[in-house]
Amino acid sequence: MKSRIWNRLPHEYAPFFRALHIVVALLIFSQIINSNFTETEALTEHGLDAVITWVHVISGFGLIICGFMLLGWMMTRRGFTYYFAWAKLDFSGIKQDINTLMKYRLPESHSGGIASTVQGLGVLALLCVAMSGGLWFLLNAVKSDLADTIIGWHKFLTTFIEVYFYAHGAMGVLHLLIERYKNHSPAING
Repeated sequence: MKSRIWNRLPHEYAPFFRALHIVVALLIFSQIINSNFTETEALTEHGLDAVITWVHVISGFGLIICGFMLLGWMMTRRGFTYYFAWAKLDFSGIKQDINTLMKYRLPESHSGGIASTVQGLGVLALLCVAMSGGLWFLLNAVKSDLADTIIGWHKFLTTFIEVYFYAHGAMGVLHLLIERYKNHSPAING
């Protein structure tokens, strides 16, 4: 059963990236859940709130490392333009994908397309959220006045990664279901 699920997951050509993708997803999911139980004051206390808060902090630093690993893997495998063509004002891949979607077909992932653009933006969102949380932790430790501003930004940016997490997951499941349907439906003769 595990092997069948593993083989249906994307990125079969890159087991490291697939595993890193899963680790990041699990860490983000745990961050979303435990963020509701974290308290700044708990960092200097003992008890369940302190444990949950420290788990949030430590896994947040883990996400910074994983985020840079993802970005590094992406840049060495496919390069900047593959994920960030829009930064060079090249929207041709996105236009091509919109045309494909208008024909009720799923576009393949390609340089500058919707899938690669969304993946690039997701990694940037992950890094912004994780690094703002890490910066807050450091500023809070030295009692900087900027800590309150940074935690506000961290909470604001978290909205983007949560939306991305749920939307990306839903699109991934939908994609797997469409692929399964396509592979198991009888051929239509026309």
